[in-house]
Amino acid sequence: MKSEAAIQHYFNQYLPGFMGQPLIKGLLSLSAAFWIEIAGQGCWSLTIDKGILTKVTEGPQSGTFGFRTDCETFLAVAKNTLSPQKSFFTGKTKISGNFYEALRTATALEEFFQRYPYPKTDLEG
Repeated sequence: MKSEAAIQHYFNQYLPGFMGQPLIKGLLSLSAAFWIEIAGQGCWSLTIDKGILTKVTEGPQSGTFGFRTDCETFLAVAKNTLSPQKSFFTGKTKISGNFYEALRTATALEEFFQRYPYPKTDLEG
């Protein structure tokens, strides 16, 4: 499947599969509301409460910070072939809002991407 279809699949089917459960064992300290904007694709807002994913919604930006990137970069991070930090420091991902909370959350999510890398699917072709 194309990158665009993979993005839709990730946010609308894959990620909601983790709703209501701890994203990473022992990560009770992470509570954040943020958005991820994918160039040309849309924006998704996520809420993590005490390490548990509680909300994924498509639409306007919602939260105290956000990440902006393109399809290829996001999929590389989600597949654990590119670290979130490297995507920031190479300028492939931009942070808006509370920079400290964004980096803190990205560091925690890196473990999630390592543990649950998004699989290559037929959607990408």
